[in-house]
Amino acid sequence: MRCLILYYSMTGQAEKAATQAARAAVEAGWDATLCRIGMSDPADALARPMNIAASKKWTQGAQKGIMVPIAFDPPDAPDARYDAVLLFSNTWGDNPSVPIRSFLESDQAKALFAGTPVGVYIVCRRLWQNNLRIVRELVEQAGGHVLAGEAFMHPGGQWGSLIQTITYLYRTDSGRTHFLGFPLPRYGLSDEAMARIPGFTGALLAPAATNQEGKA
Repeated sequence: MRCLILYYSMTGQAEKAATQAARAAVEAGWDATLCRIGMSDPADALARPMNIAASKKWTQGAQKGIMVPIAFDPPDAPDARYDAVLLFSNTWGDNPSVPIRSFLESDQAKALFAGTPVGVYIVCRRLWQNNLRIVRELVEQAGGHVLAGEAFMHPGGQWGSLIQTITYLYRTDSGRTHFLGFPLPRYGLSDEAMARIPGFTGALLAPAATNQEGKA
């Protein structure tokens, strides 16, 4: 049984989560392939520290559903056939990130998803419902079948996590510990979110395996 694990990661959080899912898939007896989606134009590549203009451009671009040329690492991973696909979708604003949406609306997605069960992991600070809704629609438009989707979030409340995320993206260190005297949550997925990934992955892959065994 083979599964492809697709993700885009600027700050490393989606990559960390995808790697955790790959370990869980292997432990469940699957042959798991990790594949990173990136923006192929060097002018589009994102890195810290960001500036206000860049963050505004890409957040608004995600809201408008813009698409950019993308590349894969390894480059030929999406061309193979898989029994399941696990997709990690970052939240920009309250939409899928531009690289993820660019993939989902591509011809390559149609070829990959045709008749394939898909699990969706929303990697986010807070807003995730609209991201999941859009990803589900686009996967199914491309011919895939979404088994389930779940959000994996950063720690802290709405305002603390927002302040930490903004300052983290504009800096090169590990982020602030306090703002105006108030403690801030650390940047990144919470320990609770990371701990849920193996169980969610196992629950996704079990029915996919059963379905393929039935076809055999």
